[in-house]
Amino acid sequence: MVLRVFQILLLVLVALPTIAQQDTTAYELRPVDVFGKPAEVYAAGSRVTTIDSSYLQIYSTTSLATALQARTPVYFKSYGVSGLSSVSFRGTGASQTAVLWNGLNIGLPTLGQSDFSTLPVSGVGEIAVQAGSAGAVYGSGAIGGAILLNSPNYSTKGFGLDLQEEAGSFGRYFSNGRISYGNDKLQVGIGTYYRSAENDFTYQDLSRFGKPERTEDHAAQKQYGFTQDLTWKLSAKTSIGLHSWYTMADRELQAAMGSAHNNAAQEDKNLRLMTHLNHQSRLGQTDIKLAYFKDFLNYSSNSDSSSIANVKTYQLQAEQTYTKGTNWSLRGGINLQHFEAENDGYAGTQTENRAAVFALFRYDPTATLDLSLNLRQAFAEDYSPAPTPAFGFNWKFFEHGRQHLYLKGNVSGSYRVPTLNDRFWVGAGNPDLKPEQGWSYESGLRHLFIVGNTLLLETEATAYHMLIDDWIQWSPDGTGRWRPVNLQKVRAMGLELSQQLSATIGNVRISGSAGYTYTTSEQVKVYEGNGDLGRQLMYVPRHKGVAAAGITYKNWQLHTDANYTGLRYTNNSESHSLDSFILWNAALSRQLQFGPARFILTLRSDNLTSEVYQTMAYHAMPLRSYTFSLRLLIP
Repeated sequence: MVLRVFQILLLVLVALPTIAQQDTTAYELRPVDVFGKPAEVYAAGSRVTTIDSSYLQIYSTTSLATALQARTPVYFKSYGVSGLSSVSFRGTGASQTAVLWNGLNIGLPTLGQSDFSTLPVSGVGEIAVQAGSAGAVYGSGAIGGAILLNSPNYSTKGFGLDLQEEAGSFGRYFSNGRISYGNDKLQVGIGTYYRSAENDFTYQDLSRFGKPERTEDHAAQKQYGFTQDLTWKLSAKTSIGLHSWYTMADRELQAAMGSAHNNAAQEDKNLRLMTHLNHQSRLGQTDIKLAYFKDFLNYSSNSDSSSIANVKTYQLQAEQTYTKGTNWSLRGGINLQHFEAENDGYAGTQTENRAAVFALFRYDPTATLDLSLNLRQAFAEDYSPAPTPAFGFNWKFFEHGRQHLYLKGNVSGSYRVPTLNDRFWVGAGNPDLKPEQGWSYESGLRHLFIVGNTLLLETEATAYHMLIDDWIQWSPDGTGRWRPVNLQKVRAMGLELSQQLSATIGNVRISGSAGYTYTTSEQVKVYEGNGDLGRQLMYVPRHKGVAAAGITYKNWQLHTDANYTGLRYTNNSESHSLDSFILWNAALSRQLQFGPARFILTLRSDNLTSEVYQTMAYHAMPLRSYTFSLRLLIP
């Protein structure tokens, strides 16, 4: 019955464009201020997706991994419900994706990646996803793409209040509170959250004959944190901002199926502080950001001694942007980073300095052509990364009535400097590693069909080709010792398709989206050993797809999404694999108005069909679950 309901919803979604084409509303194309979208200004030809704010409200109590996996066709690997969750873009690895907060990279310099399970959606206000190596303008590691996070934006006058409580299956509880105040000169907001879960779900033990049912007994977790954001307008042309984001996660690490847990646990504490100065003058806009990040990790278990990592990061970024009219903009700047890392695996405290200079240029010679040309030169101790240029274009080559057709393209270079663990781990670190270097080419078509304010249908197709040399991978040497080496050259190619729809029919508002990616990622040259040339890299699905639909009628809203992940190999020889799976989720909301206060009641179900699936081999994931939340908003 559930499947039939969702099949009907998807058929309605597919049929809507045909229905809406019968609308005789006069054509109207609303103007778009391209220089008001920072993620897209200097990314002509790149694929940039901004996550809809209404969707973020539905998933505000989840982690960033859960929200992005349900909405975008990127692939997330999770070591169970309480373990590390990492992302894969276009056939690359987790360390080849950059994660930025208010324009600054927050990836751990020890691991070169971010754990998305510890990043709460409630801690951010805007999320954008940029696929491809053009994200290298953000620095080291953006070979496959970049996740762009921004702090909540408080713009209302007077006091505001946002309170939310949620309870759900497997002992899940979530509390969130946010208070704000704003006037013509000051905007300030403070938020806090607390999440806990027993995660005592039942699963099929695929490692045992007959797949007996088990109950997970070591995956409990609790997380809490706070955000603070302040923007003070000192004058008509000058403002300062202060931003804080603290997260703490204390979790039992789920054991693999067939293995007895050894009381493995991990504690993560992440503090991010940033101050921002913005000044307008006749020379343009000046932005100066100064940040301090402190990342603490403590792993412990019965079989291993505890492992503690304590990393401090200092960052300074200064930019000058000059914009002339509406057809060109130039931005130049510098970025300085200093790392101090204490790790039980290092021989004492290790430090590293990095710097980069960059120039970004956007030029729109005509109303139908957008061009961008970017260049970034990085400097790192003991390394000499090559310059990473990027050139892109968007060309509207056809317009007739309600139809708009665009051709886009992008060519870009990218790099990744070895992590601190790669270099300094005692007995394994390799000081002779070379930086990863890559080139990416992409091109595509974008189609818009617009009927006034009643219908917007956007369809996009992109093909890409990436070649990454000196790919760093930890592998055993001749003595069996695991070490990082520049093991291989990798070629990643693929096709990305997407469609987005928004329509209004009377009192009904409908939104929908769909996306599909086909990815091949394989070795084309191996520098050590025999390798597995021409075979798909492990944990890279060739096929990945998502579909979502939302219907709003008066004060009711129904949202559903489906996520398909294809077969993945668990080794590079393609001898073992994980089955494909589809996850169905749905949420029903009702809004109640009492004077200036709004109450939103939401019932959400994840994995509606109780699909048995794994994102990492032999790490159990929960079957169907339910959550109910109550949210209060003033005003």
